[in-house]
Amino acid sequence: MFIKNEQRRLSYQMLVFDEVINKGSFTAAAEALGHTKSAVSQYISQLESDLGVRLLNRSTRQLNLTLAGQKLAKRSEQLVDLLSVTLDELKSLEQAPHGRVSITAPHAFERSIVTPLVAELCYEYPNLTPELLFTDERLDLLAHKLDIAVSVGPQKDSNYNAIAIGNLDSILVAAPRYLARAKPVSSLTLAEHHLVILPWQHRAVLTAGLGDNLIFDSDKILRVNTSISAINSVKSGVGIGLMPSIFIKDELDSGVLQRVLPEIEGEMRAVYALHSYQKQLPLVLRRFVERLKLAFAQQTKMKPLV
Repeated sequence: MFIKNEQRRLSYQMLVFDEVINKGSFTAAAEALGHTKSAVSQYISQLESDLGVRLLNRSTRQLNLTLAGQKLAKRSEQLVDLLSVTLDELKSLEQAPHGRVSITAPHAFERSIVTPLVAELCYEYPNLTPELLFTDERLDLLAHKLDIAVSVGPQKDSNYNAIAIGNLDSILVAAPRYLARAKPVSSLTLAEHHLVILPWQHRAVLTAGLGDNLIFDSDKILRVNTSISAINSVKSGVGIGLMPSIFIKDELDSGVLQRVLPEIEGEMRAVYALHSYQKQLPLVLRRFVERLKLAFAQQTKMKPLV
């Protein structure tokens, strides 16, 4: 157990360690911190000595993190973020966030997630001027002057920073009126049913309990272009849809929709918050992302991402 003075020393050593990792060398970290290279080296050596573990494997050309170093690097980054948030909070007492904040998200995120969060921020910061643009299209942040874009699925071609928010499941659902008149649904007959399909669900792979795969496809298809349209179509009894459970919780609880073939699920799809800021996000946007993660975790009953 560290005594108080050692804890104070440890915290600064971790900040120096974080700078070394970010800069990639002792020399660059020393320049950024205003120390000599030997002083930075001593800070890291003392940190390793205090912790009793090696954090870095040093060579003439590069620094490689050990397993312990990787774990401490994550904690050091969190410490830096915490200090930055603390300073911003203190500054916000003098100057609260104000002005335009522009956020885009898919339609399905509107009612239960994004709009309530923005309403909370407006209550806390009355001088905000939020702009919300809900669309299932992926909009370019710079072209549309957006601060944050909530986006689902792979971001391979994105030039923007992506913050992981959580994951969406995909379950098969139908309205009782459809199930009452349709033939029994099974893994063998699914392809014979009417299906409601979104553009990104074309021939989607479904996984059964024993690891068997099915294709979400049929000769009887209603194609729609938004998640809300898909949900409303399935509620109207058109056919079977593949939906994230987070967006149809009320319908499932009330019996408006019923889960079909619970042993079968679609792929998990990652959710991200995209931004173009090169450094730390402004305070109000950090608040939005933090609460977005928390709300997502609460509604999906998963541990929040850090």
